[in-house]
Amino acid sequence: IETRALVFLRQKNITQYNYAGRQVLNCGGLIILIPCLIALLPLSILNLNNFFVFITIMLSLTFCGLLDDLLGDSSFKGLIKHISALMHGRISTGIIKAFIGCLMGFLLALTRQKKLIPLLMDTILFALTVNLINLLDLRPGRAIKGFVLFLALTGILTRFTEIHFIIPVLTVLALYINGEMKEVYMLGDAGANLLGGILGYYWTSILSTTFKGLTLLLLIFLHIFTEFFSLSKVIERNPLLKKID
Repeated sequence: IETRALVFLRQKNITQYNYAGRQVLNCGGLIILIPCLIALLPLSILNLNNFFVFITIMLSLTFCGLLDDLLGDSSFKGLIKHISALMHGRISTGIIKAFIGCLMGFLLALTRQKKLIPLLMDTILFALTVNLINLLDLRPGRAIKGFVLFLALTGILTRFTEIHFIIPVLTVLALYINGEMKEVYMLGDAGANLLGGILGYYWTSILSTTFKGLTLLLLIFLHIFTEFFSLSKVIERNPLLKKID
């Protein structure tokens, strides 16, 4: 499946210049998506309702990210610029992506929450988590390493509750990451959205209200910080983060 996906990307010439100015295959999320969907099919037996919500989120966010990869304007960087463009009557793919992220978060929250405040908390938490992986996706493998690290920390805190939804994705990523580290292909917004959606689903599903609140505050701070400062420069200046990166 991975080989066929790579052939498809090459045939369609879906490429993008990366951070180093090297032209690589984009939309690596498509390489991840199909194996994940196939691997998740047996899990539908365990909880059909959760399975359909999870699959809907994966498909919606991946193809929304694909839209951004193919039609996005690179001059719009950061939430402030996207909002400014919207206020001036221009609809960017980033705004569409943010809307879909909020919509998926709201639909997910509706399956779990009945009161307004928890509903809003889960919606915002999910949407910001989706974009969190986008913020990390600036160097080969960084988004995947961050995704795995967040999952590992969450698993430890929650005693790996509902980890069965995550194992197929981790398995696929273990096979995928080698090509990304060699700069053959990159996740693109399609892949970053997909991983962000999976992480957002996991966090909104299993975290306690206290942990959700703390995570939400950290995400808000990080999004504000990255509007004005470069995350890559922060990582470069920190020896531990640089080594992990």
